[in-house]
Amino acid sequence: MKVKLLGYVSILLLLGLWLLLTLGGFVEPLFLPGPAQLYEVLSTSYEDLAKHMGYTLMRQFAGFFIGSALGIVVGLLIASSKYVQALMDPIIEILRPVPPLAVIPMLILWLGIGPVPQILLVIFGCFVILVVNTVEAVKNVPKIYTNAARTLGASWFYIYRTVILPAIVPSLVGSIRVAAAASFGLVVAAEFMGAQEGIGYYMIIAQRYLRTDMILVSIVLISAVAWLVDQAVRKVERRMTRWTERHQ
Repeated sequence: MKVKLLGYVSILLLLGLWLLLTLGGFVEPLFLPGPAQLYEVLSTSYEDLAKHMGYTLMRQFAGFFIGSALGIVVGLLIASSKYVQALMDPIIEILRPVPPLAVIPMLILWLGIGPVPQILLVIFGCFVILVVNTVEAVKNVPKIYTNAARTLGASWFYIYRTVILPAIVPSLVGSIRVAAAASFGLVVAAEFMGAQEGIGYYMIIAQRYLRTDMILVSIVLISAVAWLVDQAVRKVERRMTRWTERHQ
């Protein structure tokens, strides 16, 4: 309990520092808005914020789920067959070092500035994270488990369903959390590049008019939603991995 309190103390210290700098007049509102400016934005622009955040979340969730699912499936196929590995591994090794933001100009050139290239960017980023980590997770499953199941006559599909998949879930949860966090950054970055709606577009408009308060509200809103998504993933992980030592 005392350890958990330290987390709350750090948040309170950060809020206290923000209040001290803004209410004490040490920083101009242009550079760091105070509570009054943020409240004004929320009270006057909550409808616009909700609308733009809705567009962003639709793109983020679509890209996150599709990219993560593809990454896990392809990773399982690569780890299960040497032929698939020989075919796919060079492609994955080429894509893995490429920063997702570097492909934005190509996506705009090929597909324009609609929602499709923005979703594809999130899919690409999540796919690369999950495919690499899935392969490594399968490789780290102790051979004694699969050998024992094979000795008892279990089929390849049964071994994957009852041995390998449960064994890699704890390892994949961390990767899924990383992909979820990255998906928010990727979708906002994609919306900076010519989108007509979304929280990234909202921030670009705010930047043009030097509305730092609108930008800060957008950042806080994105962080809050990303935190809620992370907490949801962690709760699902606790229910699925109650048998592991860290949850006993």
